[in-house]
Amino acid sequence: MRKFLLIVLLYPFLEIAALVTLAGHFGALAVLLYVCASALFGCWMLRNQKLAALLTLGSIMRQGEAISVYSLLWPLRYTLSGILFIIPGVLSEIAAIALLLPLKGPQRRARPVQDNDVIEGEYHHVNDDHDRVR
Repeated sequence: MRKFLLIVLLYPFLEIAALVTLAGHFGALAVLLYVCASALFGCWMLRNQKLAALLTLGSIMRQGEAISVYSLLWPLRYTLSGILFIIPGVLSEIAAIALLLPLKGPQRRARPVQDNDVIEGEYHHVNDDHDRVR
């Protein structure tokens, strides 16, 4: 718990040090434009997240074969990366890009696949207009 608290307390200082180092190499205006562009990108990501999360979750559940917990959390990862892009700093953007990488965790079967899942049958299409006796 103390290590987590130490990381949380050191994080802002590490972000500021990274931005100052970038400003020393590329200039303050370039770093300011970089921070503004990344914040706009994060806002765009969050704005376009609306229905996409539900559609992604639905398509993952419809696959039925193998479901990864990591892929189930894709809408959450996408939203968290958008928030991390809004936060100014290099470390938060590295974390946001890492969340957007298409990595798959261990896969689990949603239901066991059986050979007798096929239901066979016959059908006959009846068209009322053509089958009537006149």
